Amino acid sequence: AAGAAYAARTTGAYARIREQFGISISKFEGVEEPLARIVATAYQLDAARRLTCAALNAGIHPAVISGIMKLHATERMRTAVDDAMDIHGGKAVIDGPQNYLGNLHRAVPVGITVEGANILTRNLIVFGQGAIRAHPYLLNEMNALADTDRERGLAAFDKAFWKHVGHSFQTLLRAFGRSWSFGAFALAPDAGDATRFYRQLARYSAAFALCADMALLTLGGALKRKEMLSARFGDILSELYLLSAALKRWQDEGRQKEDFAALEWCMATGFKTIENRLAEILANLPNRFVAVILKLVVQPFGARVLGPSDRVVHQCASLVLEPSAARERLTPDLAHVDDDGGFARLERAFNLVAGTDAIAKRMRAAHIRDWKDAVTKGVITQAEGEQLAAAHEAVTKVIEVDDFAPEALSPIYKKTGDVHQFFQELGEQRAAS
Repeated sequence: AAGAAYAARTTGAYARIREQFGISISKFEGVEEPLARIVATAYQLDAARRLTCAALNAGIHPAVISGIMKLHATERMRTAVDDAMDIHGGKAVIDGPQNYLGNLHRAVPVGITVEGANILTRNLIVFGQGAIRAHPYLLNEMNALADTDRERGLAAFDKAFWKHVGHSFQTLLRAFGRSWSFGAFALAPDAGDATRFYRQLARYSAAFALCADMALLTLGGALKRKEMLSARFGDILSELYLLSAALKRWQDEGRQKEDFAALEWCMATGFKTIENRLAEILANLPNRFVAVILKLVVQPFGARVLGPSDRVVHQCASLVLEPSAARERLTPDLAHVDDDGGFARLERAFNLVAGTDAIAKRMRAAHIRDWKDAVTKGVITQAEGEQLAAAHEAVTKVIEVDDFAPEALSPIYKKTGDVHQFFQELGEQRAAS
């Protein structure tokens, strides 16, 4: 969560101050798309972190949710950091004290692989463990079958089985009604603009429950070996949890209007993932008769959600392009120690550029590029010109990359001062090793 927030704050600031062809790169739609993804990821991961930590703080030990968080927090951090690297370009490639992204980029594989690789978590743990733990009757049926007292076991199984049958029929009817009506009549709290999201979550929850039940019924224990099917079910379960966390955050923070674009991006992307995974499950379920019936019930019109609109992408990316309360909510508690380090320089340049935006606009309107000419012609004042100069100097310091003298990098060069001898001795060392 911290990595995604850090990527959002630094990338938003860099995109704001960095110019290409005379305009800020934040105005390019090709930059807006990954920037919006970073922003929404930061919003969603911190929402999920808060919800999960609240459960832990209450003394609950959510094993399946811990698996979901381990998998998706690290995977989404990887995407956010990769997007941040793309937007920064060469600035984030050259190593040194001024590169504030390099260490985070190098740390990503640690999160992905430690505590079990994400491949294992996605394919075997999230749904494989969750199906039994979360199902209201499945564990009772398994325990009844394992009972050494045959009569007592049969009675317990009979009771759980018929409740399971009733539950399955209720789920079938609920999934059918919500899918064919696109969730229009699903129960939802009065949550203002977010009410429609609750209805869609109720719709997809019913579809997921029915498909999971039918997969367990038709495949039994073999479902555990169908890792690709299990992974797709796990993806749906994960999205349902992460989207619920995002909704809770929006509600807990007082339904901040400025943050709604981030919430809308999360919901649209999550719904797209859910619909695609449902379609993939139905296309690959071994029992084709059941698959056809399920498709008619839960996805009669196919996967229709396309993801966030261009309008939402633009609004979401804009959240980190200006100093604002929304930007602070999205990237809280990020600290820097070095007053002249890369992060500190970036923050200083960002605030200066944002503070001189109105001045720069007046110069552009007058078709003047040099602030001294603008002062001479009376377009801006001397003080305003000096502000612009300070901003330009700060931006230059951010854009520049670290450069080291050869003797600072190699003891061989420091000893000889001869670049040819340096390479010769370096080659000899490598040959010897």
